[in-house]
Amino acid sequence: MVTLTQLRKVNTLNDLKGLGIGNVFYDIGYRGGGVGFYSGSISEHFGVPEYYLPRKFGAGCNYLGGGVRGSVFASDFDVEIQGRKRKLLEELGQACIRVYIDLENECNMNDEVDEDGDTNWDALATKGARNNGVRSAY
Repeated sequence: MVTLTQLRKVNTLNDLKGLGIGNVFYDIGYRGGGVGFYSGSISEHFGVPEYYLPRKFGAGCNYLGGGVRGSVFASDFDVEIQGRKRKLLEELGQACIRVYIDLENECNMNDEVDEDGDTNWDALATKGARNNGVRSAY
């Protein structure tokens, strides 16, 4: 089983894959996306009922419109999961957030200046939305 210490060290996609939980899904783009695992893998690895979890567990990002992405947030899960398992799932969610942001950075999505030297207004607006905790446009 994965430990809290291992989860706290996860920062990259390779780190996440190295946990051995299952196949990692990831979809990182200018219109939001997500990174994490399917609920069946989480259920099996952590010994929690699959129906206590969302279909995909990890981190997500909503598209706000106009090129602006919302904050990156961890998946939620049923309040019936308590104790150590809850702490592990919460920490896995935080690890997935770090991985999501790392993948955005690898793609230069958060660079304030484009390769051509122009201001990247989408990145600046996204940064502002995230600093203000905006998750959704609805």
